[in-house]
Amino acid sequence: MILSDRTIREQLDAGRIGIEPLGDNAIQPSSVDIRLDNSFRVFLNHTRTVIDVKEDLSDLTRQVDIDEGDAFILHPGEFVLASTREVITLPDDLVARIEGKSSLARLGLLIHSSLPGSEPVYVVEDGEWVERPIEDVVRKQLDGHVVAFDPETFEAGFHRITGWYEGPADKIYEIELASGRRVRVTAGHNLFTIDHDGRLTKVRTGDLAPGARIAVPRRLPAPPTAASSAVVVVADLVPEPAPNGLTVTGPTVQSRFATHPDEVRSILERHGYGSTAAYYSKVGRLPFAVAREVDGLVGSLTSDDRFGWRGGTNSVPAVIAVDDDLAWTLGMFVAEGYRRPSQIVISNTEQERLDRLETTFASLGLPTYRSEGAITVASKACSALFDWLGTGGKSPTKRVPPCVFSWPEPLAAAFLEGLVDGDGSFEGGRTSVWTTSDGLVGDLLLLFARLGHRAGSCARPPRGNAVRSWQVYAPHNEHKLLTAVPLPNRLIVSLREAAGLSQRELAELAGYSHATDLCNIENRSGRDAVRRSTLERVRDALRTHGDERAGLGDLDRLVDGDLAWDEVVAVRDTGSVETIYDIEVRPDGRKIENFLAGHGGVFVSNTAGFIDPGFSGHITLELANVATLPITLYPGMKIGQISFQQMTTPADVPYGSPQLGSKYHGQRGPTPSRYFENFERDAE
Repeated sequence: MILSDRTIREQLDAGRIGIEPLGDNAIQPSSVDIRLDNSFRVFLNHTRTVIDVKEDLSDLTRQVDIDEGDAFILHPGEFVLASTREVITLPDDLVARIEGKSSLARLGLLIHSSLPGSEPVYVVEDGEWVERPIEDVVRKQLDGHVVAFDPETFEAGFHRITGWYEGPADKIYEIELASGRRVRVTAGHNLFTIDHDGRLTKVRTGDLAPGARIAVPRRLPAPPTAASSAVVVVADLVPEPAPNGLTVTGPTVQSRFATHPDEVRSILERHGYGSTAAYYSKVGRLPFAVAREVDGLVGSLTSDDRFGWRGGTNSVPAVIAVDDDLAWTLGMFVAEGYRRPSQIVISNTEQERLDRLETTFASLGLPTYRSEGAITVASKACSALFDWLGTGGKSPTKRVPPCVFSWPEPLAAAFLEGLVDGDGSFEGGRTSVWTTSDGLVGDLLLLFARLGHRAGSCARPPRGNAVRSWQVYAPHNEHKLLTAVPLPNRLIVSLREAAGLSQRELAELAGYSHATDLCNIENRSGRDAVRRSTLERVRDALRTHGDERAGLGDLDRLVDGDLAWDEVVAVRDTGSVETIYDIEVRPDGRKIENFLAGHGGVFVSNTAGFIDPGFSGHITLELANVATLPITLYPGMKIGQISFQQMTTPADVPYGSPQLGSKYHGQRGPTPSRYFENFERDAE
């Protein structure tokens, strides 16, 4: 819950929120304007060849103080630390977010940024995996789980959304990766890579260049609610309002007529069916709009009940247990089927596949018409069911039904098998699917990851008037696709030295013919990345030597973790300026702070400035100029706004508590990174 201007004033008057000094007319409808102080920290990049996060980097920046009335010039591409003029103090049950002014963002000055509203986020909502535009997630404050990875272990999982944020408009860039994945973000938004020490680090979009490698899913877990079997409950798929003519019939309906005749007839009359109530009672059928209002009826439907259309002869079971054949059939439809209002058609020249389709539809009680190269099901109910499942319509709009991602792996694999049998192959050392649907490409990249396979895609140039098509593929062997890891050469050196091994000794343990092979890796000779199998080789050699210390954990997560590292192909200015959105992923206070978004899935960072409950101090601002001209910054100017959100309960251990070792509590002025203190605590 975001605090309104009235509540903000009440909290300020009660002393629960502190903003000192509070500017004139600073309180806005749901935020408070904050101003720029006169101190800046500029980076002395020429003094170091590399930034080592284990070291105290206080001397990497120099503080510059600007007199009142003077200005600080931020040049294109520069990044500085600044500070709010205000000291912000929070109680233990409020969190705050800070964001830059939209008018300044449009000039190219960024503080924190995120994703445009239409960018997809993958959410488990009411037990089902769905793709939602981030704007919907934020504006509706959807209570669900998103795919994210644990920064400590690189294990992917589903973590609850703990906050929602809408920010000012900003310029949007698109990052394209070698696998065909892509994501649209702002220049100030962070993605993830690995530094020379094997540590996870963030990299701004504005700093990305072709060849950089960023985190994508290597494997995707089953949703937390995934069961060992899959069931389609048709009533849960029917849109609101129910389509005209949709009916439900069967023993459950008949029983309700027998036990509660007056209730059912009353609802029929209210919907204008009073004159035909006797008919509906006789045949044991109800319009679905009526059935929804009969207390407990819809939730009691079983596989013996059926959904159909008034005047139609063919219907589908109200509850359908998904088996391999039905999963495969859905895959075949997505690959080679099309749908009309009263029929579906699936084409294939392999007669055994048509036999299997015919048998599957017969098990659902649906008659089929078979020609030499196709199966036709003349059923409006079946056509509607495939539509409600989310298979898409014509070829360019086909999609993987969202429920497939929640199915057990064998069923998801059967769906993929049907897709490949319809329009793909298992030949050439890879599994391939061809499609003209851009949305299906992104779905398949995720589905392959769900099944534990590395996958990529490539576009085929259109011929003549043909539409653009894609190939999505997953290699069966140690193909180079998504096997490279940003080279953690200093991590390898530190682990080798800690084990007391020379380069030659470790090279021999790892099975290299020459010590120079390991030397080239440690010295980054002509490379910025290394195969995961190489890191596994080095790790196993260290283990063979008897080094079981926790220090191998950083190597373990690179080898065994759920992250792959995709190569940046291009970073494009889309030319659009859009409202941006962000979600927070900090379940139980854990710093997950990432989520999966974009086409095919790219891990992006939570970048809106987050201020913990209990914090007190100036807020350090990270300012970047992504424009092509210098920007003048004046002390005292309005630089951004701060908003406040109510927590469900007060924090058990608020920021600033002694046991947290809060590094920035009470900070004054722009404060440089104190990340090195993490290593000092770990060593204690």
